[in-house]
Amino acid sequence: MRKAPQTAEAVVAALTEAFAGLPPALQAAARHIIDHPREVGVESMRTLAVRTSVHPNAFVRLARQLGFEGYDEMRERFRDFVVAEGLGGFRDRARWLQEMAAKGGSAAILGEMAAAVAENVERGFQKQDLRALERACDRILKARTVYVLGLGAAYNLAHHFWYVARMAFGHVVPIPRHGSQPIDDLAQVGKKDLLVALTFQPYRSETLGAVRLAKRRGAKVIGITDSATSPLAREADQALICPTHTPQFFQSQAAVMALLETLIALLVARAGEEAQARIEAFHAERLAAGNYEEEPRLGALG
Repeated sequence: MRKAPQTAEAVVAALTEAFAGLPPALQAAARHIIDHPREVGVESMRTLAVRTSVHPNAFVRLARQLGFEGYDEMRERFRDFVVAEGLGGFRDRARWLQEMAAKGGSAAILGEMAAAVAENVERGFQKQDLRALERACDRILKARTVYVLGLGAAYNLAHHFWYVARMAFGHVVPIPRHGSQPIDDLAQVGKKDLLVALTFQPYRSETLGAVRLAKRRGAKVIGITDSATSPLAREADQALICPTHTPQFFQSQAAVMALLETLIALLVARAGEEAQARIEAFHAERLAAGNYEEEPRLGALG
């Protein structure tokens, strides 16, 4: 019998590595553990099974596959994780959320959304490795052309990244262009180029098709997605993971937007005075053209 992982982080790493070879029900259970590790330590197995739409036995089978005698033994690793993360430090927040839930109606919805967004942003930053972010920035700065691709809900995210980044970096372009398809706009992509692709569950086949085309042409790919188990994370040269969990029918993009804004801040910092000069020149042209009713404060270039 294989030796069971000794920490929550090791469990998540083992599940991520084994994910592609798991049957669908175990993949669903594994994805929930990977994406929501705190829940494992505080929620019952049956609650997680309901949220994941699988039979509770899937979590038991998954635990045994990792070398645990049963689910409870695996869950203990995550209880330690919750304590180590200082969950008790969120008592004031938890009390407020409980009060909102008790009121019901719109107040409960407000509380649920506040909890989801706050947790996503917090976990989104916790998931990031500074060296990985710096490596992503260096790839963006060194590329001949950086194509930024997002479809559906990811379209506005990709477009916002380009809209802000273009002030300092002229080699960043958004795709697809109006009336076009992603693969059409990648007709000239090559080894010196970079594709930054965004897709979230359910993952867009057009986005993944563009990723595969770019890789066949020798371009590098940075994938921004919601899970280490997503097909984009598996196919990209580098994946940046950001949670999008929400209690509603739509995904929350707040944490993804925070990550993109952080990337732009790091890009400008790493590019130095030349990038700052381009931003100032961009702003001066807008000001001279009369685009603003009043001179905007720093950081308010709309």
